[in-house]
Amino acid sequence: MWMGFQGSNHLLSDAMVHDFTTLRHPVEKLLEAEYFLDRLTHANGLEFQFELNAFLSASRSVTFVLQKVMSNVLGFARWYSPRQAEMKSDEAMRFFIELRNISQKEGPVSYVGCSLPGGGRTYRLVGRPHAVPGELIGLDISDCCSAHVAKLARLLLECVAAFPYHSCPCRAFTKEGMAALGYDWADIEAAVGLPAGYTAVSDIPVGEKLRILRREVEPLDTASIERIAASPLLDSGKQQFRATRGTDLVDDVAARMAPSAIASGLSREIFLSAILNRIDDIENS
Repeated sequence: MWMGFQGSNHLLSDAMVHDFTTLRHPVEKLLEAEYFLDRLTHANGLEFQFELNAFLSASRSVTFVLQKVMSNVLGFARWYSPRQAEMKSDEAMRFFIELRNISQKEGPVSYVGCSLPGGGRTYRLVGRPHAVPGELIGLDISDCCSAHVAKLARLLLECVAAFPYHSCPCRAFTKEGMAALGYDWADIEAAVGLPAGYTAVSDIPVGEKLRILRREVEPLDTASIERIAASPLLDSGKQQFRATRGTDLVDDVAARMAPSAIASGLSREIFLSAILNRIDDIENS
């Protein structure tokens, strides 16, 4: 049972002495991003654009919500600063931030798609206005999104490891958590909605009291974080990313649509140019 206030990420109100924190809401944003990733792997046409926009928004919110819920945790800012710098230096992660800004403030993200021989379509990101990072070139957009959300999951796992008692209420409700966080029985009574003095039972050991009280709080879903860090939708059986080689016609078209490309013009002209280039390669081989 979750005893927090609606809209809060904490087990106690701001009026209480101790504020129990949880990564529940950042994990929910991670699961939301995975949800839209699953939907975009099955979407085509305009629906694909809608699902991609939703994925970009949800995935961007993971770090926003993480910083919010951990903002008052001692040592978090110092821990997060180098990881924030790492994300900024990661070209692919920075590119996804730029894509989200475009989709929210300017219009649709630039991409190109084509039909696959066995049915369905495959999509590629186009470097407009920002160049596509090398590690994402030749990959279907769903693969790119999968790699991105896995990185976010690994960030949350690092946070859980660094702040175990701030990340999960069930870990906080242990003898080790009580010692680390410095809360008392009045704090824990207020957290789970018990009357003042309810826990003042001298013949029950501290560890046993806390074990009983842990039933009243929601544990952090670390299993989902670990699964997404390994591969989103791994246990659902639904994840069927489109097989790509990075040398398909759609890759040629995507490369020619980038501002830095020599070829330019309308989409039809770019497509025909890519076709003619392939014909020339065949004839000259």
